[in-house]
Amino acid sequence: MNNKNWKVKGKILLLTILMLFTLSQTVSADFWDLSGDLMLHDPSIIKENNTWWAFGTGEVDKNGLRVLSSSNGTNWSAAPTIFPQPLSWWRQYVPDHTSAQWAPDIQYYNGRYWLYYSVSTFGGNNSFIGLISTESISSGNWRDDGLVIRSTYSDNYNAIDGDLVITPNGDPYLSFGSFWSGIKLTRLDKNTMKPTGQLYSIAARPNDPEHAIEAPNITYKNGYYYLFVSYDKCCKGTDSTYKIAYGRSANVTGPYVDKNGINMLNGGGTIIESSNGRWIGPGHQDVYNNIIVRHAYDGQNNGMPRLLINDLYWDTQGWPTYDKNAAGILTGSKYKLVNRASGKVAEVTGKSTADGADVVQWTDNGGTNQQWTITDLNNGNYKFVNANSGKALEVFEWSANNGGDIVQYSDLGGNNQQFSLVPLGNGYYRITNRHSGKSLDGYGTSNGSDVLQYDYHGGTNQQWQLVKVN
Repeated sequence: MNNKNWKVKGKILLLTILMLFTLSQTVSADFWDLSGDLMLHDPSIIKENNTWWAFGTGEVDKNGLRVLSSSNGTNWSAAPTIFPQPLSWWRQYVPDHTSAQWAPDIQYYNGRYWLYYSVSTFGGNNSFIGLISTESISSGNWRDDGLVIRSTYSDNYNAIDGDLVITPNGDPYLSFGSFWSGIKLTRLDKNTMKPTGQLYSIAARPNDPEHAIEAPNITYKNGYYYLFVSYDKCCKGTDSTYKIAYGRSANVTGPYVDKNGINMLNGGGTIIESSNGRWIGPGHQDVYNNIIVRHAYDGQNNGMPRLLINDLYWDTQGWPTYDKNAAGILTGSKYKLVNRASGKVAEVTGKSTADGADVVQWTDNGGTNQQWTITDLNNGNYKFVNANSGKALEVFEWSANNGGDIVQYSDLGGNNQQFSLVPLGNGYYRITNRHSGKSLDGYGTSNGSDVLQYDYHGGTNQQWQLVKVN
C-alpha cells in the first residue's frame, strides 16, 4: 500500500467496528463528557432546534453515511443512515466507488441544511463531492442536489473532504482536498451551492509530499478566516500520527499563514493538537460556533476510534486555543471597556436605565453601569449589554456618519447593536460597529468625554482594553 492509499483504506477498515459504550472524559474540564454511541469518523456537527446531529464516514461493507443524534450534546445514539442504497448516478463518475461514503460536512444557509459528502475509490483521486439538502434534518427528507465537483486521475488534486464556509457578507465557499497538491477553495453559487469562478490553492506541503494534508475546515471570527487542516497518518489506531494544524487570513481566498508567519501553501501550520496520552491521532476536525469536534483513537481501549468534543477559545492575539486562561474574551462574562488614551472606562451616564442614555468615559469606580456583559453572536460579532440597565450598546439611530453617538438601548438584535473585536496586541481591541463599519472612539480624556464612532485611524483613543470583572 503506498502512502496515498493508507488514508482511504485505513479509514474504511477501521469503521468495521461499531462500539456502544459510555466513557467519561477526565483529561480536561473543557472536554465534553460524552456517553452512548460515540463511534464516528470524520465528524461534522450541527444543532437543529433542541437536537444535536453529527454526521460521519460510513462503516465498511455497509452503505451510506453514519449519523448520530443527541438531545443534549453529550449522550449520543445512532440515527438512520443516509444513503442506505447508493445513488445510481454515482457510478457514472466513480464506477468502483466504495459502498460507504466519506467525510460529510453539514451547514445551515438560506433556510436549508446543506450536506456535502465524498464518493471515491481506494487509493486514487478519481473522486467527487456530492450534495444533498433539506429544510429539516429531523424530517429525514433529503433532496439530491447532485454533483458538486469531481477529480480524475489526470488532476493534481483530490475532490474529497468538502467543507462549506459562509462569509460575513453571505457568500458561500467550499474548501476540499487530500494529498496531491493540497487544499483547494472555490466560490459557490448562492442558489445551486455549486462552484462558480476559479479554483484557489490555499494550503499544501510541497516539501513533504508523502505526508497528508487534508480535511480542511474554515471558520470566520473577529476579522479573520481560520483554516484548520489535518496532517499526517490517519486511521491506523494507536499507530496513527494524525494532528490538527491551523493558519489564518484576512481574506477567505488567502494567503493563510501560521503563528510564525509561514504561508500554509509552503507547508506552514501551527499545531493545536496531536497525540497526547490517551487520545491518539486526533483529526478531521469541524469547528462549530465555540466548539471543535474531531475523531481520535483511545489508547486505553485498544485504539478504538471515537468522537471528541472540546470547548474552543481564542487568545488575546486572536489565535485558537484549548486554554481558556489564554482566551481574551469569554462570552457571557462581564468586562470593563478601558480607553487606552484616557485610561477611563465606558459607562452609561448617571446610571440611567432609559433607552437612549448616553455612553461616556469616566474614572473607574466599580459601578455596574461601567460593566458590560459581552456575548458572542457566532457571526463574527458581539453584543455588549450593560450590567446595570440590561440594555445594549448601540450606534444611535443607525447612524453611519463619523461622530455618530454611542448610547444604550433595549436589545433589538440590530446590526447597529453588533460589534466586531479585532485584537491589537497587549490586550487591546479595535471595536467596530457591524452596521456602520466605524470604530468605537473615546472623544477626549476627561470625565464625561463622549464615546462615539469614527473611521478607524489607529489612534490610542480607538483602542480599548477589555478587563474581565470577577
